[in-house]
Amino acid sequence: MDEKKDVKVIGNLEINNGERLLVVSVNPKIYPLNIVYSASYVFIDKAFVVIDGDPKEEILVELRPKDKNQDLEEMGRDFNNELLSYAVYEAQSLKNAPIREAIVKRAMLIGEAAEEPEKRVEEEIKKHEKDKN
Repeated sequence: MDEKKDVKVIGNLEINNGERLLVVSVNPKIYPLNIVYSASYVFIDKAFVVIDGDPKEEILVELRPKDKNQDLEEMGRDFNNELLSYAVYEAQSLKNAPIREAIVKRAMLIGEAAEEPEKRVEEEIKKHEKDKN
């Protein structure tokens, strides 16, 4: 059987049913390497994953499913969805970073303010005990 006949290209997916191999071509200007790592990590239980290519030009993610019955096109489309999901998560995380930092600062200030009265009470008790003696 000719291996080329078993290769199908759909968008950024190259599906080779003969070798049970899927190659996802990722544009690093849209999805940087850290996003590709995150999406790939989700797939390590379902597939053997190899990341290759040039992070400035084109990132190639090779997926070989562990389940022989796994539909390669479906896996590729799921991978693309994970890329999008992690890209949106990162964008929202960056957008919300100042709010998150403000909340943490405020919580720390409230925690420090709560400690001050306790310190004053302890000091008053020590002073009172000192005055008794």
